[in-house]
Amino acid sequence: MIDEKTVPDAGLCRVIRANAMTVVFEVVVPMALFYGLRAAGVSQWWALMAGVLVAAPFVVWTIVRNRRVDLPALVTLSVLVLSVVLGLLSDDPRTLAIREGWTAALGGLFGVWMLVTVVVGRPAQLTLGRTIAEVKRGAEGAAAWAARWETDARFRRGLRINTAVWGAVLLANAVAHVVLVYTLPIDLISLVTTVVWLGALACLITWHVWYLRKEHLDA
Repeated sequence: MIDEKTVPDAGLCRVIRANAMTVVFEVVVPMALFYGLRAAGVSQWWALMAGVLVAAPFVVWTIVRNRRVDLPALVTLSVLVLSVVLGLLSDDPRTLAIREGWTAALGGLFGVWMLVTVVVGRPAQLTLGRTIAEVKRGAEGAAAWAARWETDARFRRGLRINTAVWGAVLLANAVAHVVLVYTLPIDLISLVTTVVWLGALACLITWHVWYLRKEHLDA
């Protein structure tokens, strides 16, 4: 017999596992392949192209498994296709690095959207938090969490601040990422941009967890 209390936790674990697999197959594996091939003497162009192509099967498998093309998969797939097309049109390896800059730019646009929601309508964290709450608590629990927006001023202020921080960090990272892609030596782009992004993400998640607990905003 399934314990109903464990269902939300199981759903959350599936979300975490899916995101971890995405990081592994779309970031870690391509980067490891790139530097492995470079160490073996393979040219920058082919090493970058291999990193692009190795991520494609995982994206396709995700779409087939879910039987739908969600937004993250669509963005990733479009970036991969763009990288391949640009790579075939030019033998300059830096053209393949546009994948890094394009992905970061999309993250920056998401950050801009989050900042806009802080002052227009309701903050993005209310929508995102309700989705997380539904995974953890079910539909009724999510509705109860979201209903706090109407009655709790501290809740509203906290969500606006948290959304603003996420938006600002995502936008700043995007700007830094694009600059690094077009100024660093090609062999350093993958390593440096990944380290910068993971560092920013670690700080952001640490802030997020601390602030949610401090302000009692946890979904």
